[in-house]
Amino acid sequence: MLMKKRALACLFLGLSSIVSVTCSTPKDETKEKVENPEKGEGGSDPAAAAPAGEPKLQTEAQKKLDEAKAEMEIGRNMAGRLIKFYGAYPDEKLVRYVNEVGNLVARYSDYPDRRFMFEVYYSDEVNAFACPGGYILVSLGAIKNANNEAELAAVLGHEIAHVGKKHMFNTLAKMTEEDLKKTGDENSKFKALPEEVKVRKRPEPVESEVGSLMARYLSGASAGLNILQAAKAGMSLITEKGLGADLEYEADREGTRFAINSGYYSKGLINFLCRLETNRGHDANYCLQKQNEKVAGVAEAKNQSILEKTHPSVPDRVINIKAVLKAMKTNEAIGAKGRKRYLAIKERIKGVVPVKENDDDASEQGKD
Repeated sequence: MLMKKRALACLFLGLSSIVSVTCSTPKDETKEKVENPEKGEGGSDPAAAAPAGEPKLQTEAQKKLDEAKAEMEIGRNMAGRLIKFYGAYPDEKLVRYVNEVGNLVARYSDYPDRRFMFEVYYSDEVNAFACPGGYILVSLGAIKNANNEAELAAVLGHEIAHVGKKHMFNTLAKMTEEDLKKTGDENSKFKALPEEVKVRKRPEPVESEVGSLMARYLSGASAGLNILQAAKAGMSLITEKGLGADLEYEADREGTRFAINSGYYSKGLINFLCRLETNRGHDANYCLQKQNEKVAGVAEAKNQSILEKTHPSVPDRVINIKAVLKAMKTNEAIGAKGRKRYLAIKERIKGVVPVKENDDDASEQGKD
């Protein structure tokens, strides 16, 4: 009997040791994993097992976000300077109308998800400004020069193309810090920082977050570059030097395409530009024929308007636009002019003489 009890006790102890070993094994493995978190399955590094493209995609996304912030900062400063200098036209209904037309064209552009803000500024000079980030300003003179909504849509389409293609931003990005300072100092008209911009500007040192951000996109720039230097240089380009003929031709082509895609009459921009020339005393066919430099350069540089100084000649622009119309086969399309609605809005402007119903047809240009 005693022997049987001893045998059973040994058997029980043996089974207990087996269970103990079996249960302790996962604990040891868990402990090892906790103590060695850098190891993955089979002792491998989980960072090495992660998709190689993931960090790169995150970097690209951050770069786009930073670039958009820098673009908005430059555009906000430029638009603030322009509005401070010229003054905003205080007619909410007119401004709302311009925004409606502009956003319609933007919706049918290559940038439907981008936000655009349109403003009307006091100036009888025919012009419009496209500031980086989507700030677009159109002069009172440009609204007076247009005879229908299709013409306004084409003008706004031209500016939308400038912003969407980042013409100004990319031009500034190619400039060195020295070039930015030099170009900005050459512009005397808009040197003073508007009070509105000073109020909105966050109190920050020269080596600001935005300044460091901007330095990433301006070649040769130091980390201490102030965003205002870029804005000053942009002001000089937009009002004195221009962006160059090639970029203006591209904006004409793309802007015309955007307006046509929105359902507007195809020759809106041609008619708008040709009316400028007839108002300057040229005959109706002047804008439809290529001019040599001596004939085209009628006014001396000091007497030229901002539009003349910063854009190619109207005849050259019309030739460029007509090539687009031909490629798009616009003769087969019927576009809206939006004449009645436009004239009703236009009459809100003081000093505008109502246009007779047949005047618009008499001024049609750009016949093939």
